[in-house]
Amino acid sequence: MTSCSLMRRALTSSSLMLALGVLLLLAAETTGIMVPAAQLALLLVLGGAAVMGVSFVVAALPAGARWLSKCQH
Repeated sequence: MTSCSLMRRALTSSSLMLALGVLLLLAAETTGIMVPAAQLALLLVLGGAAVMGVSFVVAALPAGARWLSKCQH
């Protein structure tokens, strides 16, 4: 279930969601559709933080730590 590639994908998608959320918020301030774009940006930022938080919890649990200890970096 938990593997190195899954953890890498989760952290990569989390960082992309955070970056896209920030960029969308900056772009929303210059467009006429401020409210929908700002809401989508907020969802992206909060979703990215949630994915990163879940990844941290999975890595901190004893079973996740055992599975991730086999990773070749």
